[in-house]
Amino acid sequence: MKKVFLIQSLKVILTIGIIDIYGGLVFHGTQDTLSTIAKIISAKQKGAYLRFGDGDVNLALGLNDALQSRNQSLMYEMREAFSLQDPHILKTLPLYCKEFNGYEEGMFPGNHGAPYEWCLDIVNKVKPLWNGPLKDVYSHAALHFAASQYPDFCIQFLKFLKKSNCYMLIGNEKIPASMPELLFGPDCLFVPTPSQQSYNAIDRIEKECLEKIGDNKEYKIIVTAMGCSGRALQKRLWKKLDNVFLFDFGSVLDALCGWNTRAWIELTEFDEKTFIKNFKIALES
Repeated sequence: MKKVFLIQSLKVILTIGIIDIYGGLVFHGTQDTLSTIAKIISAKQKGAYLRFGDGDVNLALGLNDALQSRNQSLMYEMREAFSLQDPHILKTLPLYCKEFNGYEEGMFPGNHGAPYEWCLDIVNKVKPLWNGPLKDVYSHAALHFAASQYPDFCIQFLKFLKKSNCYMLIGNEKIPASMPELLFGPDCLFVPTPSQQSYNAIDRIEKECLEKIGDNKEYKIIVTAMGCSGRALQKRLWKKLDNVFLFDFGSVLDALCGWNTRAWIELTEFDEKTFIKNFKIALES
């Protein structure tokens, strides 16, 4: 009985510690994250959605990620990406537990839900990299959680995105040619990236992006879907471009291509054919 009491007391102390140390942290869930992105784009403000997950944290600490081996240059670039600060840079963390107000109905282990000890460990690791106090933290799973749990909301957001000048997609070289046109329009430029170890080609990727953009000064959305290395590319492009929003699309693109690359795709029984059908209907309305 004493042992149980001590364990419960320890959990209370840990929870109080979270509140005391990170009391200023406000986690923005799925719909708030996507709505904030839409507001920035609607106002044509320079911004970025940096979708940091646990893989990015590992790479910033010099460890391996599932699709990208550790690399000293990438480690430093990832740290630079974590440190970016601007009112319209939305930085994310996978804090999907009740203690950080990140849990949403429908989350469970394998579909983003995580214990608060794991989330707290993530926060402690990134705090020295954040370049300021941990205040507003956004959902890194916003688009794919919306796709599986709030499909109508997700479809309306994608419809908005498509109509807001998605100028370029930077993503997996195996993406079918029909997918960028469907999601982003016939004029969207495509820069292919390797399906794994894409950081090894980042100099070529960056050069091709900048050459395709040229002296185009109009407000544009640049979409990335190239894993953790995409954050390093976003950091580079942020420093070299103006009048742009850098949007990380994430694994929704895999799901829509029919690739079962993430646990959430299988666990939620995501039906890409039905989603695409409904998206096409929404585009016509």
